[in-house]
Amino acid sequence: MSYRLLSLSAGIALLAITIWAVVSGSGSVRSGEDVLAFGLLCLAIAGLGGFIFLVLRWATSGSAIYWRTGDAPREVARIFAMIICALVVHMAVGAYFDRQGRLGETAAAVSLVIWTLFPAIFLGARIVRWPSRVLRPSAFRLLIVGAIALGIAAALTSLGFFSAASESQIQPVSKWPLVLGSVVLGAAAEEVVWRVLLLTALLQATLSRFQAVFLSGVGFAMMHAPLVLMQPVLRADWPMLHFAVNAYAPEFLMTTAVGCFLGVVWLRTGSITLVVLTHVVLNLGHALVFGV
Repeated sequence: MSYRLLSLSAGIALLAITIWAVVSGSGSVRSGEDVLAFGLLCLAIAGLGGFIFLVLRWATSGSAIYWRTGDAPREVARIFAMIICALVVHMAVGAYFDRQGRLGETAAAVSLVIWTLFPAIFLGARIVRWPSRVLRPSAFRLLIVGAIALGIAAALTSLGFFSAASESQIQPVSKWPLVLGSVVLGAAAEEVVWRVLLLTALLQATLSRFQAVFLSGVGFAMMHAPLVLMQPVLRADWPMLHFAVNAYAPEFLMTTAVGCFLGVVWLRTGSITLVVLTHVVLNLGHALVFGV
């Protein structure tokens, strides 16, 4: 399957997930007025999807390349193999702790170790190659993109922080250094995998900035899905799985959007520091409320 067809299929799937999430959240369609309202809602969702598509096309325009990797098609395959291996091990370790009733308390530590260890192993064994920098962004570009990215991230984090804080207890001040350290390390590990390695390789393999950012964003969200849905599957609790799928659908769409947003930041600056810092700001509010 070509990258173009893969991008189109992913776009249609995201539109279908959006409509399904809205329908499942609003209940059944019974009357003629409900049918009309549903039709208008679908048109609104399609319009919003078209608007997001145009924004992403604009955000990924240009031609500046900051990093390059050798033999990009094979590099993409190797990076995906690394991701799948890490995901399989992550789920296996999660299943072990779930049988012990300790999945919740160990989830953050397991995630951090696995998603730091596997990139280190694959890079150290030279199965996956670290890309080489070919261009540095100007100070002006870095300042403008950084201000916009961090501003958006801070705004989203503030909204999530205050809405969640009204329903939950914020982490004690004594735990903030631990939370911040875990968030920074976790964000750095994910950015190395999904932006520095995968997105850089996809940019060369697809020859399309839009397709590369979009596919890396979808992949970023898909990586989280098995981990979220793992517990009800392990316990064969199908009603719980149905509930988890319904609850995760909006989060899946949001995670895809976040992945694309971070991809644009990487695409526009090639700055590891900026893209990690943006990711940290996005995750910080949730972590301080719910923990890591």
